[in-house]
Amino acid sequence: RKVRPKSYVRRLSILGILYLLPALLFIILSMIVPVFWNIGLSFMNWNGFSAMTWAGLSNFAKAFGDHVTMKGFLYSIQVAFASSAIAIALGMLFAFAVYKMGTKEGAFYRFVFFGPVMMPFVVIGLLFTFILAYDVGLVNNVLDLVGLPSLRRGWLAEPSLVVWSIGAVSGWGSAGFAMILIYAAIVTIPASMFEAARLEGLGYFRQIKDIILPLIMPTVRLVIILMLIVKFKSYDIVFSMTKGGPGDSSTTAPIRLLQVAFQYNEFGYGAAIGVLLMILVVIVIAAAQLL
Repeated sequence: RKVRPKSYVRRLSILGILYLLPALLFIILSMIVPVFWNIGLSFMNWNGFSAMTWAGLSNFAKAFGDHVTMKGFLYSIQVAFASSAIAIALGMLFAFAVYKMGTKEGAFYRFVFFGPVMMPFVVIGLLFTFILAYDVGLVNNVLDLVGLPSLRRGWLAEPSLVVWSIGAVSGWGSAGFAMILIYAAIVTIPASMFEAARLEGLGYFRQIKDIILPLIMPTVRLVIILMLIVKFKSYDIVFSMTKGGPGDSSTTAPIRLLQVAFQYNEFGYGAAIGVLLMILVVIVIAAAQLL
């Protein structure tokens, strides 16, 4: 085998680094610098116009003493876990169903199930404000048609339901993304394992339990982490559906952050909320790694 000279390898490495520099610069300017800027700003008082003044830990103390902000973190946790659970459950069901179909039918249904992912969450949120409306909403009218009028609810107007309703809608919108990743993991399983299972008389449900689920768990854990990261910072769908209402019953941490920063001009306080949300997400993701 021909051995390339060290100078050639060195030049090739330098060329690769040069090609990566634009991407590295973009990541630094768009991600790393804003993170450290936000951390520094969280220790300042700043209204966006006057000079910054040192605030120490007062912004964090204010956040812990603000019941709206604290409830916002709780709502963010509820939305993140509810939407992630629904997205992964639906995604797994879709993936199992599509894998069992033929090539043409599977391709069609993959497109159908993945369709909501291609829609902006603002559009999904606006769509479901009509679907979940109390008087003219599809859900309540269907309940009337099937003889269950007692189950009619103001899905986006009742404080006890609004966060879970948003989580369900957000989970539905992301189920196609989970389906694609899980389906990709299923198709990597050797076909010989399924053939052996069929020879042993195992049906599809037993194949899912004994073969598919154990082998796709690393992918499922990855999907859980990705979903939690995205859903913790959900802003668009919450704002389009409720704008944080009724009252502050769906004012999640991102909604509260933007309220205090851009409505009240308390940018230091808003940055502190962002830092606390980042810490919360890191803790949850670290816990999810242990699954």
